[in-house]
Amino acid sequence: MNDTESLALSVAGVDVQLGDRLIVRDCSFTVGRGEFIGIIGPNGAGKSTLMKSLRGMLPLAAGTVRVFDHPIHSLGDKNAARLVAYMQQEVNVGFGFTALEVVLAGRYSYLKWWRNESEHDRSIARKYMAFTGTEPLADKPVNQVSGGERQRILLAKVLAQETPLIFLDEPTASLDLVYQEEIFRYCQTICAEMKSVLLIAHDIKLAAKFCSRLILLAEGRIVADGSPDEVITVENLERAYGLHAAVFMNQVTGNLDIHTYEAPAQTQQPGTVHVIGGGGAAASILRALYEQGCRLSAGVLQPGDTDADVASAFAVDVVMGQSFCAIGAAQAETNRRKIAEADVVVLGNICYGQQNLDNLQAAFFAHKLIVIEDTPISERDYTGGTAAGLYGQLVRQAQVEVMTSEEFMGRVVTGKIGKQ
Repeated sequence: MNDTESLALSVAGVDVQLGDRLIVRDCSFTVGRGEFIGIIGPNGAGKSTLMKSLRGMLPLAAGTVRVFDHPIHSLGDKNAARLVAYMQQEVNVGFGFTALEVVLAGRYSYLKWWRNESEHDRSIARKYMAFTGTEPLADKPVNQVSGGERQRILLAKVLAQETPLIFLDEPTASLDLVYQEEIFRYCQTICAEMKSVLLIAHDIKLAAKFCSRLILLAEGRIVADGSPDEVITVENLERAYGLHAAVFMNQVTGNLDIHTYEAPAQTQQPGTVHVIGGGGAAASILRALYEQGCRLSAGVLQPGDTDADVASAFAVDVVMGQSFCAIGAAQAETNRRKIAEADVVVLGNICYGQQNLDNLQAAFFAHKLIVIEDTPISERDYTGGTAAGLYGQLVRQAQVEVMTSEEFMGRVVTGKIGKQ
């Protein structure tokens, strides 16, 4: 199979103009067989307009669209319908049609004008109704089903066309979370059969979880095209959506995740804050400081610790130790250097044992130290009093402030921590 034969779709330099407005600008990409591609972007980015132009429903102002190496506008209606199935965002279904009749309408491109649907066509329709869980609705009028059921009926209709290329424009609209994921899983199953799916998605996380590739549109242009982790980046989200976000691998789900926040009004340059944590004591501190735009470092943390996972999510510069081991000399030295370089150091409400005692000793190297104390040190000391003794010496120093987590968060929100 040559390169041309392996492509389901080839888009080159496509512009689409509606009235005097250029909606889609210079879009170029290809779709291979078996690919599951999510098209994402903010409202008004031109996603639906682009998809309609790919199906030949809108004229091109410039560029070419080829489906299995055939120019889309040169294909007749029935030939196009045998190659590309398209589920539009808004579909008006005539009053009184049953679910089965709607799904059977997907077989029209295979029928002669004098023929009704055959038993073979009915078998195919029922096959895809079973696949989408709508077979029990076969005899029910479509205007009497729920929005979610209607979407799955329309998906069954599209699948009944049995085309090698499928376009879906926000097929998860009106669906609850369970059925949203089902639609994406259906698409994965379809693509495993070497069919290709282009799906316009509103939910970035779902698209990143299930699609093999994403195309990000903004203002009618392709901003990024690649694997989900290549496309869903801090820079791309800000450029396309104007979002301030952290992008990370969720350790619980194993999926790409996004944490959005409102960027603070910066009246001063954000300073450098080093956070001494462990055992989850620094998670909320790291998040709050990250959202304020502070330059962050942290340490010494252990792999698998909640604080280490949060630090990874926010791309914090972490001094990482070894699991179940005392802090080594190299990590201790690096931690002290980062502490000495920081404008502010925050010591979390940590429990101390022999393995992490050096984190408390390192805090003495801070120029300005904030100690979070939600519980007395006596309840957090598992060193036989050594930690409590050091802690007492630490908090009596002039450059040290002691406060609760609540007081600290109040200071962060008002911009009184982490500014130079």
